[in-house]
Amino acid sequence: AAFEDLHKFAIEKQAAPIDSPAGSAKLARKQFWPILEDLSMYSLRVTPEGMREPHWHPVTAELGYVVKGRARMTVMDPDGSTDTYELGPGDTYFIPPAYPHHIEDIGEEEFHFLVFFDRHTPEDIGYRASASAFSKEVLAATLGIPTESLPGLPFTPEDPLIVKRSNPVDPPG
Repeated sequence: AAFEDLHKFAIEKQAAPIDSPAGSAKLARKQFWPILEDLSMYSLRVTPEGMREPHWHPVTAELGYVVKGRARMTVMDPDGSTDTYELGPGDTYFIPPAYPHHIEDIGEEEFHFLVFFDRHTPEDIGYRASASAFSKEVLAATLGIPTESLPGLPFTPEDPLIVKRSNPVDPPG
């Protein structure tokens, strides 16, 4: 993703810095495209078995555009209620700063969407990485339970961004 023109960046030619069996992410942000000061954009592809991990951006707004595929987005409001809706090609969504959210592929094909942020990096906090930031002893003490009662939480030193979905697309009725 070389930039021969300061004002043009071939994001889709970039080797995906984030790549897993569940999906990939290509990044247009200051470290890759120096002209970007207070903006960044990700081109995310999520496989039918994948999802964008539940996460939030403490001080960053998110605007997304669906290129192809179908997905389900869930957003948690400050009062603890959730809004869940489906997205398809041409749809746009907005997530205010600090709203926990996730998006999962619900189609038979890859879900491709573009995500725009109002900061040079989105500074997201994923659920897996946040749980890994604390020792089992601290988590148990915080939850008021014995350490041995904690479920087997994965240790994730870096936010994986896109993870394998473990829930069914259509929950059993």
